[in-house]
Amino acid sequence: MYFWLMHLLSSYSLWWILPIILVSAVLSHLFYRNETWIKSKSKYIKYSLLALRASSFSLIGILLLGLLLEQTQFETEKPVILTLIDRSSSMNNYKESAALEKQIAAYQNAINEKLGARFELQTWNFGKNLQVPNKGFTADQTNMELPFEQASNQFLNRNLGAIVLISDGNYNTGGHPMYSAENLPLTAVYSLAVGDTALKKDLVLTNIAYNDLAFLNNNFTLEVDLEAQRFPGANIRVSLYEDGKKVAAQNTQFNKQRSAQATISFELKAKKPGIHEYKVLIEKRQGEFSFQNNSRTVYIEVIDSRSKILLYSHAPHPDIAALQQALSGNENYEVLVAHAAQLKDIPTKGLDLIVWHDPGKNFAKNLFETAQTKKIPVWYILGSQTDQQIAAKLQLGLQLELRQQLEEVQAQANNSFALYAPNTEWLSLTPFLPPLTKRFGETKATAGTQVLFTQRIGNLQKDSPLLCFNEKDQQRHATLLGEGLWRWRMINFLKKQNHEAFDAFVGEVCAYLLVKKEGNGLRVQAPKKLSTSDNCILNASFYNEAMQAITSPKINWELDYEHKKMRKGSFSTKGAFYQQQLGKLKPGRYYWKAATLHNQKKYTKTGAFIVEDIDLEQLESAARHTTLYQLADQTDAKVFSLKDYKKLIAQLEKSDELVALRTETHQFDPLLDYILLFLLLSALLISEWFLRRYHGSY
Repeated sequence: MYFWLMHLLSSYSLWWILPIILVSAVLSHLFYRNETWIKSKSKYIKYSLLALRASSFSLIGILLLGLLLEQTQFETEKPVILTLIDRSSSMNNYKESAALEKQIAAYQNAINEKLGARFELQTWNFGKNLQVPNKGFTADQTNMELPFEQASNQFLNRNLGAIVLISDGNYNTGGHPMYSAENLPLTAVYSLAVGDTALKKDLVLTNIAYNDLAFLNNNFTLEVDLEAQRFPGANIRVSLYEDGKKVAAQNTQFNKQRSAQATISFELKAKKPGIHEYKVLIEKRQGEFSFQNNSRTVYIEVIDSRSKILLYSHAPHPDIAALQQALSGNENYEVLVAHAAQLKDIPTKGLDLIVWHDPGKNFAKNLFETAQTKKIPVWYILGSQTDQQIAAKLQLGLQLELRQQLEEVQAQANNSFALYAPNTEWLSLTPFLPPLTKRFGETKATAGTQVLFTQRIGNLQKDSPLLCFNEKDQQRHATLLGEGLWRWRMINFLKKQNHEAFDAFVGEVCAYLLVKKEGNGLRVQAPKKLSTSDNCILNASFYNEAMQAITSPKINWELDYEHKKMRKGSFSTKGAFYQQQLGKLKPGRYYWKAATLHNQKKYTKTGAFIVEDIDLEQLESAARHTTLYQLADQTDAKVFSLKDYKKLIAQLEKSDELVALRTETHQFDPLLDYILLFLLLSALLISEWFLRRYHGSY
């Protein structure tokens, strides 16, 4: 409901309007008294001209006072009552579930009839999100925090009088709703409770803690959380199946409490690459409320994709030993060490990184050509045997001048280095690092070369790079201009009693070099893990030789479900890219393939993902009304049973805190800004001019 009030404001007294009108009338009279032509006209003409002239002068004078027009708008806002209805499937777990829809409809009809005139009534339905059907209880997850967050944003500075929550109190996604309700400090949260809080006789597999990625031949653990409700002292057997085959079983003894918890662990070894299904099953006991929560299936991908790093030097060197010790602790790396005599026995196929110490010593031409051809990143450590000629062949992105004499240089951190964020603890050790030995000569970085460390001789800081990075033709290089890294590792232990900072430094250099930069061709982005409620979407792109995204090639896709059922099709174009929506999928393992042909060359990408069926709603067999009471206590409200909705409506009806709010809005506008006044002044002046012309005045 709205209404307005208006009045004038001025920095001068409004009594000045009377003198302005009087002076305007006098001036108009004096003007027309001396006009001879008007004496022969009728009094009507005389007084009309006099009134027009006086009115226009008065209006101009009033406008010059700088008057403001204040408009006051009054708005009366009804209090809002927001009803939140839990549409999750756990609402189906109770005796009264069959009648829930009728009871909710009866509540809505009653509140509309009783309070519809005094209040603004709104209803939201929620489950995992707020976009759920307003009929039935089918949502596979409950996020009770979400509607309160949305309400605090949507009703900011609004008169949200009360919230009515219809729920069993169970939630399994998001946080506790009471924390979001704190953002609505003036809103009472009433509840209409659904369900029975009495514990039902049941064995529940509540959770499996696991890492969904494991490396081949490594051990991994599944931690299984169990709950026994009204099975005091029960001894149950839990079995583990891998790809349908039983691989382990354990017994666990619960304590004698009415509700008891236990945790057991299964340790397995990743023996075969691929996605594997692991099903944990609790033995069934007579009298259980539900057998659906006795089992749970998870999927773990076993990969054999550890990066292979070759540490190569012509002969054994303490730098190689220091690097090997720094990298061997990372399970993502497979570290190979080779010297000149063993190089021919090292398979270069599958190498991801080469760390080459002092390449000038009996230069390994075949290794260099392999790295160049296969675009294998290389970390060069230039020792005393690497001369000017060999260094130029390596194409390091440096202008080098290497002489026969040797010199010792220390490291100075370059604050403008931007390729990655170096380990701060390692940077703090930089001033204490012993010098490295290198060939004497000046060094300059060319365009595109990023410098991590510059050279320092005593207190003399030089711009010459000591450790730098370069990329050419999609092949990354790192160059350390000196040997003696083993002393850096020792000083780390001397200062910190560990090697962690040095290991982190070496790991960061290798991690940057190992990042593969995709070139032209086919790229596919696919999910790794989904639930049965998620839509599966594959995105693809194709880049030509100029690295331009094009959509002229036709990209075909295949989707293999558990090696049982195959789906095929073609990607649809979406702007400069491709997309394929596969919809919601059944639980299990899926293997995809994308292929296309461009300029007579075939491009193929493959991958896999898993779809899990996690029915969180069935893990709770009893209602959790404590959640509803916590919300009510926090906001000075009450909890009623759904069947007692009339008591709630009566409570809302007689509440003194649910009142309409009246707000005032003030708007100030200068009269000079009103076009109507300008038009009025123009009309007065034009009318006077027209009458004078019409009656013969010039």
